[in-house]
Amino acid sequence: MDLAQMAGWLAAAAAIIAILQKSDLRLKQGLIIHTVLYGIHFALLGLPTAVVSCVIALARITLSIYTRSLLCAAALIIISAAMAFALSRSTVDILPLAASVVLTLSLFRFDGIKLRLGLLAGSILWLIHNVYVQSWGGICLETCFCLSTLWGLWTMVREQNEKPKKEICL
Repeated sequence: MDLAQMAGWLAAAAAIIAILQKSDLRLKQGLIIHTVLYGIHFALLGLPTAVVSCVIALARITLSIYTRSLLCAAALIIISAAMAFALSRSTVDILPLAASVVLTLSLFRFDGIKLRLGLLAGSILWLIHNVYVQSWGGICLETCFCLSTLWGLWTMVREQNEKPKKEICL
């Protein structure tokens, strides 16, 4: 296995561990580790648009821990779009940009179940990208990320439904 694919597999493991966290803060901290490894993976594969997307993602995740500012989210989306259009070599290179927009809005504006639904949507866009560029670690990562996100969503909804409901007495 070459170094690029190894970094992809490590990114996949970090993402799975992150997404299984019930705490939004621990989820985001784990995603920081995942994003660094993912960026290394794409750099070694020679995919500059994906690398830039990862660098922006690192800033996005870190900033979203400290603020929910729509202005901050908009600035990151504009930066993502500018970089993606400057570096894109084909239409598939736009998929990381689309994922970046979805993930930025999700990380800055949502929490709990809505946050995880946004992460799932972004992950599906990355999965399509990775299939096209034949990033085997990335394919595994996003497939596992999607499945573990669905598992986490299912357990969160189940726990939410098991909470005792308050009775209303008239």
